[in-house]
Amino acid sequence: MAITQTAKAVHYPDSDGKPMAETPYHLEAMVYLIAALQAYFAHRQDVYVAGNQFMYWVEGNPRQRVAPDVYVAFGVPKTPLLPTWKVWEVGKAPDVIIEVTSRSTAAEDLGRKYELYQRLGVKEYFLVDVLREYLSGAVLLYRLQGREYVRVLPERANSEEWRVHSEQLGLDVCVRWEEDRYRVRLYDPVSGRYLPTLEEEARRAEEEAQRAEEEARARAEAEARIRQLEEELRRLKGNGSS
Repeated sequence: MAITQTAKAVHYPDSDGKPMAETPYHLEAMVYLIAALQAYFAHRQDVYVAGNQFMYWVEGNPRQRVAPDVYVAFGVPKTPLLPTWKVWEVGKAPDVIIEVTSRSTAAEDLGRKYELYQRLGVKEYFLVDVLREYLSGAVLLYRLQGREYVRVLPERANSEEWRVHSEQLGLDVCVRWEEDRYRVRLYDPVSGRYLPTLEEEARRAEEEAQRAEEEARARAEAEARIRQLEEELRRLKGNGSS
């Protein structure tokens, strides 16, 4: 629940001018998670997915803020888009928060943010260590039970992958070795597939468009051949009747 101070005209900034992510690998993970979750919940108008935005929880005190890397809130309209998340206006904190953590942010992620998210009632709090800097299992979940977090350790899917299931999302949050480094991926246990990256989705769309174009060309060629055969048949019948 939000903490409220005396209401007054207060400016709540929506940017601090700092870079979005610590490294390109952290940025890649954040962009993938936000885009994949938005696509996964595209059919639902009551799921709000965003990230790297200020969240304020004390009305009247803009200094009390934090910027979750990725968050998901259920029961919140998808539109209009929110420049900042004000707990007292929305009526709740996000249900799921994912922090793309690192050694330099570990103290805050496991300290201030852990205590804050627990106090605000964030149901699932994930830490994802894409650089494998300090989390032995690469991904860690704190799940709210009552008013306190309970740590959920990842399962070792294989020698190159760690995963933890999110009851809220219905997905597995994974860190796995792909090509040349560890990457974060979301796995759908229902379909048995990983949610695609933007590049994979674009490639799939391009392949489908190419396949549709080839099918249209083959259909046009077949129709032309049929017309040619029909014309040949009419010509042969004409010659026979003469």
